[in-house]
Amino acid sequence: MVNKVLQAEAYSKNFDNINSESISLYLEALSEAEKINDENLLVYVNTQVGFFYYSYNEYIKAMPFFIKSSNLLDKNTIDNIIQPADVYKKNAYFFGSVNEHQKSIDYLLKALAFTPSNSKLYATFLNNIGSSYYKLGAVENARNYFIKSREVSLENNDKVRYAKTLGDLALIHFDQKEYQKAILLLQQDIEISIQNNADRNTMYAQILLSKVYVETNEFDKAKQTLALANEYVLSKDYLKSHAYEIAQINLSIALKTNDTALELQARRALDVLGADIVTKDGQEAIKLVGWETQKEQFYSKLEAEKDKVEKVNLKLWIVFGSALFFIVFVFFMVRSIQLRFKNKESLYQKNILQYKINQLQSESKLNEYDLTLKSYQSYLSDQNKQMDLIEKELDKLNTNTVSKDQAKVFLQEILDQQKMSGTNWLALKNIFVKEENDYYNALLENFPDLSEMNFRIVILNKMDLKPAEIALVLNIKIDVVDDALQRLRKKFKGMFDKHSIN
Repeated sequence: MVNKVLQAEAYSKNFDNINSESISLYLEALSEAEKINDENLLVYVNTQVGFFYYSYNEYIKAMPFFIKSSNLLDKNTIDNIIQPADVYKKNAYFFGSVNEHQKSIDYLLKALAFTPSNSKLYATFLNNIGSSYYKLGAVENARNYFIKSREVSLENNDKVRYAKTLGDLALIHFDQKEYQKAILLLQQDIEISIQNNADRNTMYAQILLSKVYVETNEFDKAKQTLALANEYVLSKDYLKSHAYEIAQINLSIALKTNDTALELQARRALDVLGADIVTKDGQEAIKLVGWETQKEQFYSKLEAEKDKVEKVNLKLWIVFGSALFFIVFVFFMVRSIQLRFKNKESLYQKNILQYKINQLQSESKLNEYDLTLKSYQSYLSDQNKQMDLIEKELDKLNTNTVSKDQAKVFLQEILDQQKMSGTNWLALKNIFVKEENDYYNALLENFPDLSEMNFRIVILNKMDLKPAEIALVLNIKIDVVDDALQRLRKKFKGMFDKHSIN
């Protein structure tokens, strides 16, 4: 499968155009990947097929392959992506071309993470991140990345990339009407590119330089530079969008110089080329691909949300079923106790049942939401109210002379279940560390001598639990909590107040 992809790439380089041999090999590789249904292979093959069409400016044909690869990449379920830097790079290039620049930046940053800094690709990715920021209008971010790319390309002796960064910096000067600075940088860009046979980059720089010359009214230089760029464009059948751009600049020159012959020539070229590029890499094609891409991404997100809702519904049914089971279990247990006790004890049993139901409702409430400090705070508050009521009920039983041993045992079991176990505390602590990481680290750094009990008190206090609630959660007396807080204030002489001990 991978061999077929490599063979297809070899044919593509040889023909330097879309060809039936490459297409046949790519589709065979894709068919094999779909049969195996391996996400890693599907990402790799779809990316390569999409990039094949993208390389020859066939954006509409490239789109479905990049949509598939992107959807799989965004799931973050693939551990070891095949050629990760290359895969992220090619997806980034496509999405940048259809104006999804933030997505392009995200992929380029991931590609950068898999690339050593002494690789020529490192400067390439920095440069392309800068280009995406430029297209988003974040000019300073763009300039910074262009400068970083220029520095890295010099360190790695990558002369072509160095030339490209000069051209990109020139583009910023051009936009800011600093035309002489732009001209100087573009002339250097062209000189280095010609020396290193970087024909396509030479073309880009020549087209931009001609635009600058038009702005400075140096029309002869503009026409000469355009003619040089056009020589390369005419040698490649897939560069018609650039031929269209050259015709637009020629039309601008003709209108400013009243050159009727050039105007007629430019308008004819625009008419012919406009029909050719409308389905390939022209602005209309890019808009169409952008719309289709966004639509496909929307449907993908919609499907993901549907799956998420179905999972949530399943969880709710599980929680509901569990709660119903326990309620029925408690009901029959309480019913058994009621049959064995006198009528005057029935009130206690009803209360016991209500306490157990309240406990289950509180647990269900916690399960229905993602575990956060807020949900835990609400849960602990509910638990504390129940524990307070149960302890009062136990006090009533203890002062009554009638034997109620089984009721006491059952109430005590519920009370014990309410109290925080070591496992529950660990779960709460993990959530706390996740949401209050800075606060947690500050505790460790500034108060390394805190005992485990004091540490728990501090965390629960941070969650705005009252001393009485903290005492119930930790199964200690409220006096112990109050004394601990007082000692902490005194020992740390107010320093601890910065960490919410008021």
